[in-house]
Amino acid sequence: MIAAALISFNAAARIELPHILGSNMVLQRNSEVKLWGKATPGAKVVVSVSWEKLRRTSTTADDNGRWQLTIDTPAATFEPQTITISDGEQIKLRNILIGDVWITSGQSNMEMPVKGYQWQPTEGALEYIMQGGKYADRIRMFTVGKERSQQRAEDCKGEWQVASSASVAEMSATAYFFALNLANAIDVPIGIVTANWGGTRIESWMAMEDLEAMFSKEQIAAKAELNFVKPAELYCAMIAPISRFAAKGFLWYQGCSNLDDNDHYDDMMARMVERWRKDWGDEKAAMPFYYVMIAPHSYGDSQNISYPLFVECQERALSKIPNSGMAPTTDIGEEHCIHPPKKYEVGQRLAAQALAKTYGQTGFNPNHPQVGGYVIKDGQAKLTLNNCELGPTPWYGGPITGFEIAGADKVFHKANASVTGFHEITVWSDAVPQPVAVRYSFRNFAPGNLKSVFGIPAIPFRTDDWNDVR
Repeated sequence: MIAAALISFNAAARIELPHILGSNMVLQRNSEVKLWGKATPGAKVVVSVSWEKLRRTSTTADDNGRWQLTIDTPAATFEPQTITISDGEQIKLRNILIGDVWITSGQSNMEMPVKGYQWQPTEGALEYIMQGGKYADRIRMFTVGKERSQQRAEDCKGEWQVASSASVAEMSATAYFFALNLANAIDVPIGIVTANWGGTRIESWMAMEDLEAMFSKEQIAAKAELNFVKPAELYCAMIAPISRFAAKGFLWYQGCSNLDDNDHYDDMMARMVERWRKDWGDEKAAMPFYYVMIAPHSYGDSQNISYPLFVECQERALSKIPNSGMAPTTDIGEEHCIHPPKKYEVGQRLAAQALAKTYGQTGFNPNHPQVGGYVIKDGQAKLTLNNCELGPTPWYGGPITGFEIAGADKVFHKANASVTGFHEITVWSDAVPQPVAVRYSFRNFAPGNLKSVFGIPAIPFRTDDWNDVR
């Protein structure tokens, strides 16, 4: 009986940590980082870290055994660090790096691994998988296990993975390529915490109180019928448990399942970001939020315009979400596959947003070309572009594809287009002698080749507001 009691006491006394706190993790540099877990109620919990050998930080577990404290992290380092946590019995976390941590989330295009899906490859997968071990001291990833809950969960499944050929194959391709570009550019370790679930709507990743602030109970109930995962379930089960883990910023790649929400998806995104930042203690929107424009695809009808209307909504979100940026994908879509293989470009463009806007790198513009104005004269439309400091491409009079033009009859025809000035494009069609409206890549699948000299593609745009015209 005495032996059994001792075994029971030792089991109860042992420190319990959430899965997000473990060996091989990356901690956010130059920060106050939270550590938390469970211990015997009333027990003193002492933490020591390898980068401050003479310092001890302690707290006392509450009546339920829960405890939390903060530690200061140093500048970035590739030298493996340790954290020792004790309430009389020690736990040692090893091989910890100090760098920048990014939270990434979304549906299947963020979830898609470097190795690809069945019959759906990730371009360049073999090369990146084979070279994965080169980044063991630079890239670590924690993939949140898929769970659903109506209440905020305290923990989630998952463990930190060190980059290797085997682990990189399973990592989110978009997140990995973001980390790869970032690690090479700023030369610090990058930690990725990724929470994804294919086919899910944004409502699942939002807090219920935010949905209730936007919609009636009847509207929320109707949205609950649209998806196999219900509103707020993934926020509670997969976002809430990691919200105490200090991070630099957020990445988001979702939207295909909300294609029917082009009238208020931007407002839902803004609400979601505000909530996430609040959960991470970021009241001043210092944590950047970079997201991916959904890619061209048939979405049931290649000639429809549900996709470009949704992209307009995604672009509007830029003005509603402080400290944000969007990675365009106009040039990498696949008509018959909703999972484009060119994930490296997506990760690179997200990294370009972060490097320019968060890390202050110069010499390039990560933003997509935009129409700054236009005039129609003598049967031609002349468009002036912004975000094209060195001019748009293709240049030297080469044809630009993806344009359509219409007259007063609102019937659009394929148009000719070419660069005719430093920031100017001229659009015309012999079928429309008196044009009144111009559209670019404004169908579900009508990818064009208009880009900046840095290879950033223009996104679908139009000069009209004819939502009922195809």
